[in-house]
Amino acid sequence: MKKVLYILLGIFSFTSCTDLNENPSSLITSEQFYKTESDAIAAVTSVYNAALNNGGLTMYNRLVHLAFEIMSDDAIAGLRVTNADVRTISVLAHSTTNDRVDELWKESYAAIIRANIAIERIPQIDMDPTLRTRLVNESKFLRALMYFNLVRLWGDVPLIVLENTSLGKDAIQVSRTPKEEVYQQIIKDLTDAEALPTSFSGADAGRATGGAAKSILAKVYLTRQEWDKAAAKSLEVINGPYGYDLFENFADVFNVATKNGKEHIFSAQFKSNVNGQGNRLASSATPVGIPGVAAAGTDEPHPDAYALYSATDKRRDVTFFTSLVSPTTGKEVTFPPRFYKYFDPAQIGNPTESAKNVPVIRFAEILLIYAEAVNESKGPTADAYAAINRVRKRAGLANLAGLTKDTFREAIYLERRLELMFEFQRWFDLVRTRRMIDALHKAGKTNAAEKHYLHPIPQREMDLNPKLVQNPGWG
Repeated sequence: MKKVLYILLGIFSFTSCTDLNENPSSLITSEQFYKTESDAIAAVTSVYNAALNNGGLTMYNRLVHLAFEIMSDDAIAGLRVTNADVRTISVLAHSTTNDRVDELWKESYAAIIRANIAIERIPQIDMDPTLRTRLVNESKFLRALMYFNLVRLWGDVPLIVLENTSLGKDAIQVSRTPKEEVYQQIIKDLTDAEALPTSFSGADAGRATGGAAKSILAKVYLTRQEWDKAAAKSLEVINGPYGYDLFENFADVFNVATKNGKEHIFSAQFKSNVNGQGNRLASSATPVGIPGVAAAGTDEPHPDAYALYSATDKRRDVTFFTSLVSPTTGKEVTFPPRFYKYFDPAQIGNPTESAKNVPVIRFAEILLIYAEAVNESKGPTADAYAAINRVRKRAGLANLAGLTKDTFREAIYLERRLELMFEFQRWFDLVRTRRMIDALHKAGKTNAAEKHYLHPIPQREMDLNPKLVQNPGWG
């Protein structure tokens, strides 16, 4: 009997759109679907929407911040946060009923189920065979990305890779799968997805590519401390036919005019004034009280985050801003440092409509993955130095030299933090390197304990599925 996640009943939102920012709205059953090539395209578009941005407060549109990044030493819940679940998770005082944790689990599996159906059904459609294979591999990439997040957050999780054909008890109640098996499925899906095209353009810009699959796979190997594999796979990205490179100007990583450019390997796509497809992270990070700016002002950096950057680091004033000119009064309003990466100046009056993308992985991180993996395997070689120094040079910082393996490791950790702040990598870095408790205690988040290396299984899921076993310490 095929397995299914109990949270989905087999009805999905599809349209015949191809644009990754479209938000499907009409409802039909899967039995009525998967008949034509346009059905296949729309189905995979629906997987992208579920995995990255369904519009509103979802997945890479602020949920990733609220569900784990806010727990790190880079962020806090701002004074304007009224949701008790957000405030408690910010200081690691949350419980098994936390609504942000629950929502992340639900949305991850909703995307996985859509991907499973696409992977199974699309091969049966009479359509262009090259496009058919590509769409299946895009779905595998997205499924792998969702499982990679899940296994890092929860450890053992239900591994569901087939479409549901039954609502029977045995089908909808699925036990947790050992994380090693989950990782092997992730690696298999990403390996298949390496066959994807090297690039897309036009309406297809933002789709998963072979380079994106290799990049996430390099990150999987880094997380698993398979240093040689991480180095080799990241080198395939660096030397591959994808045309990736660093922007000369760090600000271009977050400029609307240069999005989906040479540094962007894979990003969540956003648009202004299109069916709620704006990037809400901008409004959440922009302070209130600026005349003519309708901001939420809820997401704040940790008070120590801004001071990590030297005054000469070109990334500081792209990562943060401390003033804004009111569009109605023309006067400059100053404020403590706030996250700036997703603020769209073209949407100053309504930051919720920011058209800035959210990087899932970009070329600078690949260089840092390569440097870290090489150092762990061979020490700080010339190649490892060359990789990290490319990132530092773009930031306006001096080259590193003369480090030991241990001090090079610490330099990599700091460089990742500075380069990728507010890109939702810090929590995973603290967890994979087992530095979470010490780092959070130093940041004043003294509730951090061993149990927080894994999220609790949401209580709602435990109640619905007696086969699930709670993570240690969450009782």
